[in-house]
Amino acid sequence: MSIMPATALLSRDPKAVLAALGVLVAAATVFLTTFAAVDWSAGQTALVTAEASAVLGFVAALAAHLKRATAKEHVALAGTFTAVVSATLALGTGFGWWQLTQEQTGALLGMVTAVIAVASAVFARQHVTAEISPSSN
Repeated sequence: MSIMPATALLSRDPKAVLAALGVLVAAATVFLTTFAAVDWSAGQTALVTAEASAVLGFVAALAAHLKRATAKEHVALAGTFTAVVSATLALGTGFGWWQLTQEQTGALLGMVTAVIAVASAVFARQHVTAEISPSSN
């Protein structure tokens, strides 16, 4: 029986590494909550999972964007950045990192998400060339 060297397990594709990291984060979250290592409600567990997913999605988009000899991923960066900001705000609210009324929380989440979404859309639009739609003849 032959043993594979550790160097053969390394991947040069950052997306594969980040996908594996995502599986590891999901497994760690399940382990922590199942064995009561953390005192999270089901909602808080969902918020942690959403935050981890958003961050890993952003890092994957950034890695693809920065990888040489590949297309730039401006739209993916913009979308995943918006997701990270929204998920972080929701996580902070769900864990009580700040004390806001329900109306204040709604206003904060709505305003910040809208501003980030518009700013990231403008950023992406500056870097992407749109095709002209064919005429409907």
